[in-house]
Amino acid sequence: MAEYAKKERRPRQHGSFLSTAFALALLIGLAAIGLFAAWIVQQAALRPYETRIYPRVHVLELDVGGLTLDEAAARIAAELGDYDAGQLILSDGARLWTTPWRQAGLRLDAHATAQRAFSEGRADQGTQTDLVTLLNLLGIWDTPRKVAPIFVIDPALARSALEDLAPVLSTPPTDATLRLEGNELVAEPGQPGQELDVESTLDNIVTAVSHLGPDNQFALTFRILPPQLTDTRGAQAQAEEMLDRHVTISTHDWLTDETFTWRLDRETIITWLRVEPAEEDGSPKIRVAEEAVQATLEQLSAELGEGRKLNLDRAVQRVLFVFEEGGGTVELPLTHPLRSYVVQSGDDLTIIASRVGVPPGLIAEVNPGVDLNWLQIGQTLIIPSVDAVMPYPPISGKEIVINIAEQRMRVYQDGSLLWDWPVSTGIASSPTYTGQFQVLDKNENAYASQWDLWMPHFIAIYRAGGDTYNGIHGLPTLSSGRRLWEGNLGSPASFGCIILGLEEAESLYHWAEIGVLVKIE
Repeated sequence: MAEYAKKERRPRQHGSFLSTAFALALLIGLAAIGLFAAWIVQQAALRPYETRIYPRVHVLELDVGGLTLDEAAARIAAELGDYDAGQLILSDGARLWTTPWRQAGLRLDAHATAQRAFSEGRADQGTQTDLVTLLNLLGIWDTPRKVAPIFVIDPALARSALEDLAPVLSTPPTDATLRLEGNELVAEPGQPGQELDVESTLDNIVTAVSHLGPDNQFALTFRILPPQLTDTRGAQAQAEEMLDRHVTISTHDWLTDETFTWRLDRETIITWLRVEPAEEDGSPKIRVAEEAVQATLEQLSAELGEGRKLNLDRAVQRVLFVFEEGGGTVELPLTHPLRSYVVQSGDDLTIIASRVGVPPGLIAEVNPGVDLNWLQIGQTLIIPSVDAVMPYPPISGKEIVINIAEQRMRVYQDGSLLWDWPVSTGIASSPTYTGQFQVLDKNENAYASQWDLWMPHFIAIYRAGGDTYNGIHGLPTLSSGRRLWEGNLGSPASFGCIILGLEEAESLYHWAEIGVLVKIE
């Protein structure tokens, strides 16, 4: 039998390869068809929004989806144009200040906000659309897209708001000064201050708002203000010398016979001192502040009570003079308030004048709208301050007392009786008024035109009204030369004045100074 060799059979792979290739081609085709279909769907979904905002886009709570730019801007302006729920927040790094948007000039920019809403969901400058937006368009995803509004600022209003805040935000520099710790004088160094740099802060806000919106914190810009005086040690010796000066303020109320005395201590005097740079070389020097002295006197005046006050006319200058001379006592006069009087049964102006110790003419002057000839019970009259009859500081140690009932004048010096003389006071129809008065003026030989009288050694003691004064004088003479009332001393005879003998009147005239107290009772 013949032998033959066996041939190996190879596997058939061609058909399998064709199957795989076909499947792959089919998948690619299907994918292409799917992509094309998706593209068709996307284009169909996007085409209506080529010039419109994608659906479900909200500005705050306002839905602007489906609107054109102009429509969205108009709707935002109409419904959100008055939106004002924020604060402009300013900070210096440690503290915060807030200002309402409108006050700061911030407002919502409707057009820019509409443009932002239009860009929502559009990537690559509008040529592509993100997946969430596409799912929203296809109704697969229903999630609103929130768009933050865009704001702009009015620089003029913002500047005004910053200028209003500037006094609060700024602090002045503190010059070096001196203060007391217990009884020791201590030098306090100066400290720099700061003031708001409005223009620089405004530039920062305008730039930041245009990029970041209104809810950001803006850094304030400040300018440093150096003190004029940084060191006071060179003035300490001068201040110590001033603090060792002793000043005493004294006043006397002649009405109540009370004396008030204040001895000013170092704690008071240091409030008067101001440390300043000298004009020549800028070194520290001490100045006494008049306004501080005035404040001290006003404080002392308030302690008097009962409406009384220190008469501060030129008082500061008097205190400064004494202080600059090394210290001493300053006597200041008192002022008294206006008073009131309720008309009683049987009162007329003369009786009231006698009760309150003020001449009728002066009462009439402060009651210009009142008919003083027809007074009614219960009616209230204003009574001039006793200062109207006592304008000068009383002269200590001298007093004149006139007793109408006795028709006597007694003159006292340092509490001792100096003279005791008979006098003639006013007749019933023209009485001498009682009260506490003082020497107001003196005239060697005064003339009374109303009675055509010459009055030797006239001492004015109260103003009866207008420019008419009653006073003390010697026996008068008529223009004819005839002397009046020479034998009547000791009995009422005059038209209101107090009449003395000629020698007595001359002696009193030279003894009595302006301000001497005169008591008529």
